[in-house]
Amino acid sequence: MEKTFFAPAERATVEVLKTEFSALDSAEYIDTVINALPEVVAIINKERQIIFGNKKLLSFLGIDEASEFLGLRVGEAIKCVNSGLTEGGCGTTEKCRYCGVTNAIWESQLTMQKVTKECRIISKSKTGGSDFLDLKLTSAPFTFKDQTYSIITIDDISDAKRRSMLERIFFHDIINIAGGLKGLTEVLSESGNDNAQTSEYLGLVNEMSKELLEEIMSQRALANAENNELQPVFTNVSALQVLTDTVTYLSHHSISRGKNIVIDKNAAAITVKSDAVLLKRVMINMLKNALEASADGDEVLLNCKKDGDSVVLSVHNKGCMPANVQAQVFQRSFTTKGNGRGLGTYSIKLLTERYLKGTVGFTSTPENGTEFFARIPAV
Repeated sequence: MEKTFFAPAERATVEVLKTEFSALDSAEYIDTVINALPEVVAIINKERQIIFGNKKLLSFLGIDEASEFLGLRVGEAIKCVNSGLTEGGCGTTEKCRYCGVTNAIWESQLTMQKVTKECRIISKSKTGGSDFLDLKLTSAPFTFKDQTYSIITIDDISDAKRRSMLERIFFHDIINIAGGLKGLTEVLSESGNDNAQTSEYLGLVNEMSKELLEEIMSQRALANAENNELQPVFTNVSALQVLTDTVTYLSHHSISRGKNIVIDKNAAAITVKSDAVLLKRVMINMLKNALEASADGDEVLLNCKKDGDSVVLSVHNKGCMPANVQAQVFQRSFTTKGNGRGLGTYSIKLLTERYLKGTVGFTSTPENGTEFFARIPAV
């Protein structure tokens, strides 16, 4: 019996799968009905394996024949990055505890009721990179020839989620910064001829203006990346200089107040082949993420070091992320910061892996804290 950390790992045999497929395929009304539906539709057995599906399922999976999905679980069919972590496959890893796909299907099977859940999935793209999916999956049980199956529908809500998140985050941050600017200008107008105080407030206005511009540029870069409109310009870039520029840029940011940002004394002066602007954007988001997770007085440590043919740029803070956060940290619409916040770690992964020919990852334990890193090709 295969080991599982969540849902049962057992599977039907190939012979049983073929028999079930033939039975469903011979019932003409089933094929007619599911192909008349506008959604992606699949029929799965009690082992959560796909037995049957409509033409939209083939198109959604990018395949030509039903034989290519027969016996796969949903996460395996859409190439979820977690589906290959255990021998049991989709539904059997620790991370599957937080997956809407597995939870919707399994809950429906246990309760014999229709269940709908939203799911965030990172899947392997055909080009070797990552695709970020937001899905709404509905699972409902039905009986056919004395066998219990589940019929599932999948609605790709990725575009709607992306637009909603981008709009909420953009307006949230811009309104906050603009409100601060408005307050300072009102104080300036009432300060009279106190030159020292006026100079101090003008400095604050200048810093907040920089933050406003940073937020606008950040959202523009992310929107362009989402739309495959970024054109990276690769040059020889000093990794240490990127860290220095990142620290300088955020040292006066409101998020840095009360925290100690340090570049490791052993950080190496190494050259990487990258787009300097995008790499700095990645490190800014990485540092922001660490600062948001840090308390007053905490140290946040940046480093860069050579590792084979790559250079690893990292940001460390002393906190540890809970297991459910670690399982979902790079997913697009997942956030620990409340409605309308987040996207920082998602953008780190998107920019690095889609545009900078690198990879990202993290470690997080109570003993050693949390470290996010980007692995970039060295020169």
